[in-house]
Amino acid sequence: MGYDNNNRDRDRDRDRDKGAAGTGFHTAKRFPERGGPDWVGPIVDYKEIDLLRKFLTSSSKMMSRKRGGANAQEQKALKLAVKRARFLALIPYRGQ
Repeated sequence: MGYDNNNRDRDRDRDRDKGAAGTGFHTAKRFPERGGPDWVGPIVDYKEIDLLRKFLTSSSKMMSRKRGGANAQEQKALKLAVKRARFLALIPYRGQ
């Protein structure tokens, strides 16, 4: 009893249609107002503790790009900001 080819085709078509409509997972930027041609400064700063906590799990691990919704440039900026904030003891290295 394997996976039916009709179901596989239906699922593939549904996923393709979702992405084409612009409502897919990777269509929106996580920080749309930051990083544009008019933006001056870093995308994420280490002093923005509330923002950084949104990208940490309860055990203080960084979320993946897919789970956090950030692109490569944003994820790299988040990584650097989290490392700096941890070094300055603004956020913990380990969760509770």
